[in-house]
Amino acid sequence: MILSRTVRALLGAAADTSRPFAVWRRPNASGAESIVGCSAIGRRQIFGDGNDGPFFALNRFVTADANLADAIEGDVLVRGGEITFRAGATYAAGPDTDAQAALHSAAQSRDPDAPIHADDSGVRPVQTDRAAYEKLVKRAVEAIGAGAFRKVVTSRCEARPLPEGQDLIALFEALAAKLPTAYVCLVRIPGEGAWLVGTPETLVSVRDGRLATIALAGTQWAQEAVALADICWPDKIIEEQALVSAYIRRALEAAGFRDHEETGPRTVAAANLVHLRSDFAADVKGEDGARLGDLLTRLHPTSAVLGLPKAPALDFLTAHEGYDRSYYTGFLGPVGFDGATDLFVNLRTAQIIGGTAYLYVGGGIVAQSKPDVEWQETVEKTKTVGTVIDGPADGPAQLSRAG
Repeated sequence: MILSRTVRALLGAAADTSRPFAVWRRPNASGAESIVGCSAIGRRQIFGDGNDGPFFALNRFVTADANLADAIEGDVLVRGGEITFRAGATYAAGPDTDAQAALHSAAQSRDPDAPIHADDSGVRPVQTDRAAYEKLVKRAVEAIGAGAFRKVVTSRCEARPLPEGQDLIALFEALAAKLPTAYVCLVRIPGEGAWLVGTPETLVSVRDGRLATIALAGTQWAQEAVALADICWPDKIIEEQALVSAYIRRALEAAGFRDHEETGPRTVAAANLVHLRSDFAADVKGEDGARLGDLLTRLHPTSAVLGLPKAPALDFLTAHEGYDRSYYTGFLGPVGFDGATDLFVNLRTAQIIGGTAYLYVGGGIVAQSKPDVEWQETVEKTKTVGTVIDGPADGPAQLSRAG
């Protein structure tokens, strides 16, 4: 998948003029979609009665209200390569406001081949080395043994320098080529750098009157000669996935979706990793948004990225993890885009600030977890985005199979 020169120029002009944008490729899709905001990021309700037009939502790992998100307004949309501009309640082929006209003019005069970079601003996350991470895992296992919680999801951050002259769009296209079944997106936020994401996990999807969510937990690294159906899962991972599925089941029922459907668990592949996945679905035709907002608040952050019970797990992470996750293990995705809302957990992600990419990775800790094995799991997870980050600036043709 290659973005058109016109779309590249538009996104480049947005970056040049400090306007936020998001570009994404849905799982198994062939083309990309985009939103560009002509104003700074604001706050919008995701599920509610009002309809103020589409936007791109981002929410952090820790948030007071999961149904209220940071929002890139849909002032300009790109669908199927077609660029349209918001004109009241509809969209038109040409600019409708002075801000849109200024962006359109900047895009027309920009060289589409000129690279797009991330801001060299934003809070740079603290990195965690192997000794510190294994100590964190050991402390988590001890807390589980003492009855503090049943599971906690620990994480860490690792910095990687970008090749000189690297282009954000080339990184996005390379990751999309590498992960055809994932949700891949690039979000550039003035003052906060950019986020490059290749996540396998849907948080909530609502389209055509149906709600869908998944439980995705447990990790092994794939072996070339072993078919998915032949992969064996140890008790530790089976327990971990069962805890996540049980939590989602309870959340659906508590939010009023008692007639939901459940399938799985089954083994699925995600780049160089395999996971256990269960799927949940429910009919939401006629919903006013209140129950959907309630469900989103109950789900986020999911036990797959936090732990169970959630409150003591969060207390442990706040006290011992040692850095701010920011948007990592939060969620992001388009809201009201062609009548659908698709929110994804922000996993397999890197925050890019200037010439440095900060890779975020983690894993679920239960009573049987071993610190050295958990460290290696995070190393394997860095390869999903890391092999793109570490590659040459000219894009996906140079990717190795390893990540």
